[in-house]
Amino acid sequence: SKFLFYIWRKYLPPFLGESKMNVEGADPIDFFMHLFTQDMINDIVHNTNLYSVQKGKEKLALTSEEFKTFLGINIVMSYVRYPRSRTYWSSETGLRLELIADAMPVNRFEQILSYMHFVDNYSLDPKNADRFVKIRPVLDALKETFQSALDPEEFQSVDEMMIPYKGRLSIKQYVPKKPKPWGIKVWVRAGSSGYMYNFEPYQGPAGGRGEISQLGMAGDVVMRLCQDIQDKNHKVFFDNFFCTIPLLQALEHQGIYGTGTCRSNRLHGAQEKLKREKQMKQEGRGSVSVVTNAQNITVTRWLDSSIIHMASSCTGLSPTDVAQRWSKKEKQMLNIQRPFSVKLYNQHMGGVDLMDQCVAMYPHRRRNKRWYIRVFFHFLDVTTVNAWLLYRMSGNEAKDLLLFKVSIARALINAGSMKIHTRGRPSATPPRAKRRAVSKAPPEIRYTPGNHWPQLKEAKNASRCQDAACTRRTKYICMQCLVALCPGYFGNYHRK
Repeated sequence: SKFLFYIWRKYLPPFLGESKMNVEGADPIDFFMHLFTQDMINDIVHNTNLYSVQKGKEKLALTSEEFKTFLGINIVMSYVRYPRSRTYWSSETGLRLELIADAMPVNRFEQILSYMHFVDNYSLDPKNADRFVKIRPVLDALKETFQSALDPEEFQSVDEMMIPYKGRLSIKQYVPKKPKPWGIKVWVRAGSSGYMYNFEPYQGPAGGRGEISQLGMAGDVVMRLCQDIQDKNHKVFFDNFFCTIPLLQALEHQGIYGTGTCRSNRLHGAQEKLKREKQMKQEGRGSVSVVTNAQNITVTRWLDSSIIHMASSCTGLSPTDVAQRWSKKEKQMLNIQRPFSVKLYNQHMGGVDLMDQCVAMYPHRRRNKRWYIRVFFHFLDVTTVNAWLLYRMSGNEAKDLLLFKVSIARALINAGSMKIHTRGRPSATPPRAKRRAVSKAPPEIRYTPGNHWPQLKEAKNASRCQDAACTRRTKYICMQCLVALCPGYFGNYHRK
């Protein structure tokens, strides 16, 4: 395409969509269960039981409530980290973690982990070229819930994400500049808030996807990830691995405006119309040159610490602003001119990196030889972060990611804590409660159906009843909430 000198318009194309949330709930577990649905849990439980029978273990008898407890334990392990998983059940003082150890026996936990499965092995087609067929139902279900929970934001970014893994695997990648360079690569489209909308695991140049178009492998990835945001004037940002002039034109035909850093050998003749690099270095830091072709694709060459090429179908030079940069030569901060396309790129390109950062705060990094188990737990972390972002957008009580994960883990563990398999014959007398009555029960335990029955505690002094409508003292406690409660106020206390 022939490039001409051109001053770009000062305003971005108006956004034709609306970013609204489609989740209702007040507690963290409501947002998590909207993304990781009960149907997904039932499907995993069915395939896990089926796999155990195929392997000769006919008495696994896993239930959805017990699997929720299993998920809750794994979430706790992401923010309370021990070097060995069996340490959580240790009998040593100071090591044992009651929240995990009292919820499920260690042998049962390891049994569920060893048989966990997501598909029926006997129903798989041997000719299926999909490398992720072992976990494909979970990935497809998560992709659907991620997109349905939140309408896409105006500003999106496409980038790569790494799932750390060093085991033997043909699709394992090595990306030297990543904090965890070895692992499974995933292409991701996220909003500027960090919310992940769409993703696609990397399977090689053409693995599981057929022919590569003229846009190339990287261009095809962007087009596939943006299929659900057409004709609404979304602005999508990507780095120089993806960015080409034909890709920007193809996106614009679908009503999507793209912006990205571009390699100098992909400029399609624009470099001949731009100022030469030698001339720009003589002009000094902040020097800029802009050209636009007949299809309204603008290329901006800007000198920062080095030459940068920015290609865009929606923005260019104007309106410029001032950016502060450190000068090694003069040893002081300098104010330099910055094109609008560079400013917009810096503001909205970091969505995938933000998701990566949140996942890396409390990651589930338990080693496992089965690579698809590692992928599953990575996307469990992603689901938790997505649920946290939805919770923040809904205007609920401010809660950081750690407290949010604590709340979800507690709710999941409590959902199945009353149906745990124990070895041996049942005891004639119920075990005594080990913990003393607490003054306040978390809402995940208080309002969840379960073993809410009065129990007379062995204590000399009575405690104040915790129901707001009662002012008396009592020796009775709720067996599940472990709070002092008069028998006549159980219904009122456990009702929202």
